[in-house]
Amino acid sequence: MTNHLLLIEDDEIAVYLTLKMLRASGFSAEIDVVHDGMEAIAYLTCHGLYENRLSGNPSLILLDLKLPDLDGFEVLKQIRTNPVLSTIPVFILSASNTDEDMYRSNLLGISKYLIKPLDVIEFRQEAAKVLSFTTPSLH
Repeated sequence: MTNHLLLIEDDEIAVYLTLKMLRASGFSAEIDVVHDGMEAIAYLTCHGLYENRLSGNPSLILLDLKLPDLDGFEVLKQIRTNPVLSTIPVFILSASNTDEDMYRSNLLGISKYLIKPLDVIEFRQEAAKVLSFTTPSLH
């Protein structure tokens, strides 16, 4: 895996705030952003606009559940059933704190369910647990 992160989020304000929080938490690696479920799958499988993507698979995926076209649950299913993608840690970032959404996400094999707005300290601690590379600024 390469040292970069993929943010899958359709709301531009949420993208801005999440990127700001990531930088505040010390995450200095590259962050790619896609805005819907179909774009996320194209990115991860190197199809369409992303057929020449050279950055490799992300070290961590941050996934919103409420996405246009293909929701976060379906994106997560496709990630977990693809042998090339299945081991990438996925954090759900959602405004939803319903037991049903958390339960469904856990059944699909997430690494962590984080509720928006994100807490910098919680993110830093959780990211340090799952990332396979050592980034001193995440500790």
